[in-house]
Amino acid sequence: MQIKETPEDFIVEERIRLNTKSKGDYTYFLLEKRNWTTLKAIEFISNYLKVPVKRFSFAGQKDRRGITKQHVSAFHISESMLNKIELKDIKIKFLGYGDRPLSLGSLIGNKFQIKYPTKKKIDFIVNYYDEQRFGGYRPNLHLIGKNVLLKKYEEAVKLFLLYPFENETKDYKDARKRQEKNWGKWHVDRYPKYLLNERKIIGYLSKHPDDYQGALHSLPKQLFDMMTQSFQSYIWNESLSRYLKSKFKNHREAPYSVGKLVFVDEYLNLKWPIVGNDSKLTGDVKKFVEEVLNEQGVWYNNFQKSLERDAMTKVKDYKINGDWISFFLPKSSYATMLIKNLEN
Repeated sequence: MQIKETPEDFIVEERIRLNTKSKGDYTYFLLEKRNWTTLKAIEFISNYLKVPVKRFSFAGQKDRRGITKQHVSAFHISESMLNKIELKDIKIKFLGYGDRPLSLGSLIGNKFQIKYPTKKKIDFIVNYYDEQRFGGYRPNLHLIGKNVLLKKYEEAVKLFLLYPFENETKDYKDARKRQEKNWGKWHVDRYPKYLLNERKIIGYLSKHPDDYQGALHSLPKQLFDMMTQSFQSYIWNESLSRYLKSKFKNHREAPYSVGKLVFVDEYLNLKWPIVGNDSKLTGDVKKFVEEVLNEQGVWYNNFQKSLERDAMTKVKDYKINGDWISFFLPKSSYATMLIKNLEN
């Protein structure tokens, strides 16, 4: 079933821990956006104000499609500066000041309202990362991250700049094809103005030819970090899917943009590792994680510190109201994955 036929069909409201003051180095504001990714909205706000994007921080990424309300902190940006911002489908509400930037630790979770006719009740979801984590309409961010980890920087840049995807607009596709034919010739004007990050890479390479590592580091830090995190997420999804498939005879498989997901009807109170150089795995967890690592040509030492993530997460305050469902999910869980759980 199609969701998000219009942005108004998918509404997200962030819940965070936030204490405001009358003064402070950081300005807090509520960002309401319609059909913008979080990073793209912040990039355009920073361009509008002519300040570095690194002055802004937030508690969590939000999907492009839909209407989302989230909190943002800005270093040494005044309320009057925020009030000047005029960007299509973006609204800003000043909240106050504070002494610290927002981070993932500030986030509690998200409340969702989605137009999705169903009678089905759902108590938990398999806590996979969804397509947004892998680049959305360009689902290759994990491959870029893999090449960064393997220090294949030119290939990573090619994956970022070239190879059009079906859902991209014609001008985006044309720009990528032109650049592929003219690899090594760096002209910013080949790319539409809305492709800010592609233009940043091209601009850097026009001054520093062949410094592909530096070109990637010219991107906003949040985006650069997301590349390797996306690859870790791919390994997480793939290894957990294989584990669930082996453990449950009654399982269901569903394709998504970077592979297949496995769904089951039994809740497991289980942590699944986000692989890192200090991972100490045993048993089936070790078996399936290392199977994926071997297939991808990487190993533990290619990564930084490991983490853990709930393999499944419980859904709170689930309600059905006519053609709409509403619910709350903790941070780092995906509402679109709840829809996939409902459908499969």
